[in-house]
Amino acid sequence: MTEIRVGLIGAGYIATWHADALKATPGVTVAAVCDVSEQAARGLAEACGAQPFTSVEALIESGCCDAVHILTPPQMHKPLALQCLEAGLHVLVEKPVATSADYTREILAAAEAAGKRFHAGHNFLGLPSYERMKRMMQEGTLGRVLAAEITWALPLSPLRSGPFNIWLLREPRNLLLELGPHLVAFAVDLFGTPKVVFAEATKPVMLPGDDPRPQALRILARAGDVEITFTLSMVETQDDRSVTLRGSSARARLDFASDVLTVERENTSDLVVNPLRKQLDLSGQHLREGLRNAWTQASSLNQKGPYGLSFRGMDAAVYGTLTGPQDARFSGQSAVTVMQAIDDALDLLPPEQLEPKAPAVQTRPPAP
Repeated sequence: MTEIRVGLIGAGYIATWHADALKATPGVTVAAVCDVSEQAARGLAEACGAQPFTSVEALIESGCCDAVHILTPPQMHKPLALQCLEAGLHVLVEKPVATSADYTREILAAAEAAGKRFHAGHNFLGLPSYERMKRMMQEGTLGRVLAAEITWALPLSPLRSGPFNIWLLREPRNLLLELGPHLVAFAVDLFGTPKVVFAEATKPVMLPGDDPRPQALRILARAGDVEITFTLSMVETQDDRSVTLRGSSARARLDFASDVLTVERENTSDLVVNPLRKQLDLSGQHLREGLRNAWTQASSLNQKGPYGLSFRGMDAAVYGTLTGPQDARFSGQSAVTVMQAIDDALDLLPPEQLEPKAPAVQTRPPAP
């Protein structure tokens, strides 16, 4: 089998996760690392046994790659994806794959024109526990699912302490563009195209220059008969990153930050014993999941934590099907559907909430 040679464009924090997952993916090798910072490119390249580059043009001209992962700030995703697709490379683009659904469609059209693959970096869909939950729903174990709550509740420290010049905080909409794909990708994969019917942004915090940013967003959507609630909470709160499916036979809750899946069911005991049996069942599931995760991490020398496993699952799906039918979870069409739902939610927010009140602090421009 011919090795698939992958280049990383962008050598920041997220690149190390991609590199580690790619190195663990059969039939794949990290061949190149590109960053405008020569030091950053060289450092990660040496760790991967790859070639360093400081320009995408040089990487393309070298002919050392079959595919690239685009891991730069989001405003650079579309031009870089188009450039690499036109050069004959497959692309995987970190979320958000672009800053709008229309830009995402342009990337998909370019991939189709070039006969190459465009993949979306929706890594949490590669978690083993998510795959188990999806399979349970499809097999009818949960009964008829009519409601889902998909939550990202995790404090976002840059909102309070900076740095304030990062892309994430440059405009209010960027918070939803950055975090929303994690949540919407679950819904699209489970239920299909969601119709957004309500959106609100609350709990504003002031950045320098009296420039407010929301710390909470709530979005309501429907997909067929399923009512979906998306909750983004960036205030000081207990970590709750979860997907809950409410079915007629059982309720499944996936803690996707911890790779833990539990299922709550009714039982045939009377009213006195029923609550005890339910809690004993849930306790047993938590114990089983905890022991499984502890064994996985201990036996891998902590290389297979939940976040790392999600990237490994994504890469296995992407590169295991590169010459066959594309895995729908990470397809370009799925990316378009996800970004369209986010655009629809932004359209329901008051325009004044989306306009920055202070001049944006510019980060470094893309390399020429």
